[in-house]
Amino acid sequence: MIIPKYKNVALGVMGMYFVIQLILPIRQHFIQDNVLWTEEGHRLSWRMMLRIKRGQAKYTIKNHTKNTVEQVRLKDYLSHKQRGLASSKPDVIWQFSQHLKSVYAAKGDSISVYVNARVSVNGRPAKQLIKPDVDLANVEWSPWKHSDWILPSK
Repeated sequence: MIIPKYKNVALGVMGMYFVIQLILPIRQHFIQDNVLWTEEGHRLSWRMMLRIKRGQAKYTIKNHTKNTVEQVRLKDYLSHKQRGLASSKPDVIWQFSQHLKSVYAAKGDSISVYVNARVSVNGRPAKQLIKPDVDLANVEWSPWKHSDWILPSK
């Protein structure tokens, strides 16, 4: 039997792949609060499609350059499906806030983005999802830990 010279490298790569396949689906158990509410650790987990989540979000832009405040018309930026995602999923809400920041930065404006999002999970009464006084254009987000700007489910 001939053993290839790259055996250790191949075993290492396969081992890392196996570890990733274990860690991604269970990371939701190491992030605080309910994954059905925060969505942190929800993607690539074993809990997919176990809930119905609907929301409404109002995006407010405070333009520091022009000293104005305006409401964002989601229809001007997003498709129907995207509007649903940008109203109920915290990571998409954050991503859209970052997009708005880049759109306004291209015009030479410095902005803050505040979101008032109310979400209902599995037909329960709608509750506030995000702290409305947090500037989402200027906060960090990580798929590996809890974001403090997402309000608790209870």
